[in-house]
Amino acid sequence: MLWVVPRYGREVLGGAEALVRALAEHASPPDWSVAVATSCAVDHTTWRNELKPGRVEVEGVAVHRFPVGTRDGERYDALHPPLLRGELDYAGELEWLANSVTSPAMEAFLEREAERFDLIVAAPYLFGTTVWGAQVAPDRTALMPCLHDEPYARLRTVAAVIEACRGCMFNADEEERFARERYRVSEGGVVGMGFDDPGPAPPPPRSAPAGPYLVYAGRLEEGKGVHELVEHVTAMRRADPAAPRLLLLGRGGYRIPERSRPHVVSGGFVSDSDKRALLAGSLALVSASRMESMSIVQMEAWIEGVPSIVSAGSAVMADHVARSGGGHVFADGAEFADAVRALVADPAEARRMGARGREWTLDVYGWPAVRARFRDVVERLAA
Repeated sequence: MLWVVPRYGREVLGGAEALVRALAEHASPPDWSVAVATSCAVDHTTWRNELKPGRVEVEGVAVHRFPVGTRDGERYDALHPPLLRGELDYAGELEWLANSVTSPAMEAFLEREAERFDLIVAAPYLFGTTVWGAQVAPDRTALMPCLHDEPYARLRTVAAVIEACRGCMFNADEEERFARERYRVSEGGVVGMGFDDPGPAPPPPRSAPAGPYLVYAGRLEEGKGVHELVEHVTAMRRADPAAPRLLLLGRGGYRIPERSRPHVVSGGFVSDSDKRALLAGSLALVSASRMESMSIVQMEAWIEGVPSIVSAGSAVMADHVARSGGGHVFADGAEFADAVRALVADPAEARRMGARGREWTLDVYGWPAVRARFRDVVERLAA
């Protein structure tokens, strides 16, 4: 099988990219041949060609890299606001997608080589490489869309691509429900990303905050709701200076307001080992993001036995909490503060929540379960 993804490799940051890499490297049976078609870009904002084109071997997977095609970043930015308002016609949507990231060389590769593969899986949905790549051989192409409820999911171009291909591979039950309510999905099912039990967490790094703290880990962008978390924690600590602080882990353009700096700590981008240690030492993982099709970091926190406090606006993350019993859901700042206070007041129950989340994650998203679902869904899509 062949994966088509805009970026691929250890140097690439992003949830969908990490998901594709994990499945490509770990999900397929030993007798399956797996390859990847991707661009030479690393950064998802500039889309500069930073890696060499050609074929390389990455963790046993054949990776074919192709240059990013010509794009007009200014035109892309200009079309973005009317796109979000639903004001573009079909041609306008196509123009916007054409200026995201495309690769004519990759499309030529697909035209030459598509018949070699029993199944092509393109991911995630909102990139030109997916939209144009999926149209080369739709009869043998499926999507792993990584969908959530947002304006982009209502684009006519997106619906046309999803409904023309063989089907979809989803990350969570709520994502599949959302997709089937919006589109005519031919075939597919939930797979998700796999996790192993990593054993005890490493000791906390010197950068660990003193006293109780909450952790947000991910892209530092307002689109991920980081500003909401900062506001909630700032208000909570102004009312109660003994309340936990917030530790932000990751990269992005968001900057902590000066008035929030006593309450919010920036940890920057940390190693996987330090992230594990900082998650394990926290009171809870917190997220105000509404745009998740799975949330890898929620699973990572549960693996460490740490509960999560997540936005009710994320159907996927809220459903994970409901199914696992591994945390709290909040709709506003008052509910956020109530959830934090509940964990502080009853540490034993906080530990039980984390343990329930851990058990559920290893049961539902442990690699044995994910591999079984992956094989079943791929065989149905390729049939």
